[in-house]
Amino acid sequence: MGDQDLERYFSQSEKQLEIERVLKCFKLDPFSILELPYGKPEPKQIKTQYRKKSLMIHPDKVKHDRAQEAFSMLKKAESELHDDTRIKFLLSVIEEAKVEALRDNGYKVKTQVVATTTDALKQKEQQEKEEQEQQKKEEENDNNKEGNDDESIGSKRKKTVIESATVVDAGQYPFLKTPSGQEAVKAKVKEILIEMELRRRRQLKKEMEAEGAEARKAEEEVQTRKRQREEQKQWEATRDQRVNSWRDFQKKGGKKVKKVKRSGL
Repeated sequence: MGDQDLERYFSQSEKQLEIERVLKCFKLDPFSILELPYGKPEPKQIKTQYRKKSLMIHPDKVKHDRAQEAFSMLKKAESELHDDTRIKFLLSVIEEAKVEALRDNGYKVKTQVVATTTDALKQKEQQEKEEQEQQKKEEENDNNKEGNDDESIGSKRKKTVIESATVVDAGQYPFLKTPSGQEAVKAKVKEILIEMELRRRRQLKKEMEAEGAEARKAEEEVQTRKRQREEQKQWEATRDQRVNSWRDFQKKGGKKVKKVKRSGL
């Protein structure tokens, strides 16, 4: 179905409702915005959902005061799910949310560590990076060529990068597949992301306060040096005046001090 046919398939009321749904979603949860299940999504899934929903809420496709805001949320969610680093972080949050949701509902949770290897493209990039670093070392250590050759061989053998993650085996916990279980996980994901965002903001605030204190201290030092320079400049500017005043004083024989006669008691 083409984009135009798909767009006509949705009524204006459905588009309005979809905008309201997106706006109610938690902004830090791209899965809920795109209505994707919690798990590593396939690029095709992301593309399909984004295409479908963008045709529903794009500001050019529907009349709504907050259509642009909803579309921005959708675009940001799609971008995050294409970011490997962000996906890795979100998946770790989801697994933690599953554990907490299960424990809150009386389950004893067992987790397992799953090791995975990076894809071929990542392996190639990693290998190229290592080879570039090795080449740089060889250029810096021309006198030790033999040792560098050995290191180069070892570097080229490092083709597979293994990553590990702690996960919950959903098959052992049917609760996670129920509507109430899914809602519990979703609520925990939101709770964890909020706490982490607040923690990030507190840390950022501390760093900004520290930077502000350093900036104020630096500014105070600048002002102190400036004041000292001004005082020194003023002192030098009035030097001749002070010297002349002293000379006049000396010529007059110094200032005479009047003796005060004390009367007896």
